[in-house]
Amino acid sequence: MYDIVYILKQFAAPDELRYSLRSICENMSFNNVWFYCGKPIGIKPDIYVSKPQNGATKWERARSSLIEICKNDEITPSFWLFNDDFYILKPFDRLEPYHVGSLSDHIKRVESRHNNKISAYTRRLRECSALLTSAGLTTIDYALHVPMLVEREKMLEALERFPSCPMFRSLYGNYANIGGTQRKDVKISTPTGIPDENLDLLSSSDTAFHGELGRFLEKRFPNRCRYEV
Repeated sequence: MYDIVYILKQFAAPDELRYSLRSICENMSFNNVWFYCGKPIGIKPDIYVSKPQNGATKWERARSSLIEICKNDEITPSFWLFNDDFYILKPFDRLEPYHVGSLSDHIKRVESRHNNKISAYTRRLRECSALLTSAGLTTIDYALHVPMLVEREKMLEALERFPSCPMFRSLYGNYANIGGTQRKDVKISTPTGIPDENLDLLSSSDTAFHGELGRFLEKRFPNRCRYEV
């Protein structure tokens, strides 16, 4: 079994994380749950590492945490990388990753929704694609809001070889040549968004969680799990 690692903001709210933990306890087999950086009130992981994140942007802070995680030999050599807004709705043991297709296609889709304007986000995607291409690597977009099984050693190699690339999921996936299956993203971003009952995985934005999606999760996972104090 693999460990599950959450990288959390220092003063993260517990609401979304609570349901994420309930969902993994019901639908996954795993070893230990680790929290890095933040530990919300009322929730206690198996192991907590209270190391502050370094960096001016959220990407830099996430990168600094990932480097620490990948150097930690007490974490299983491969681990599940989680966000606090990832939810597992059905029994899940899939090791093969998911992706959303090529970076170039994803860039076109995003920019077409904004009158073909380049945003800060798509600029980072373009930079990531160019970096991967120049290194002779594939250019698949792994920035999907689902759990990702990460090999510590390979992720560390990728982060150290390409220190300027903030899109670490796509960087790792292409560097480690993990392949995978294409699917639509499962993140709901609006308060009125209603989850599909048939989904196996789900993710939420902060605003969506306090709308229909939050009510869905409350009904779907009503019972406290062992990580709730």
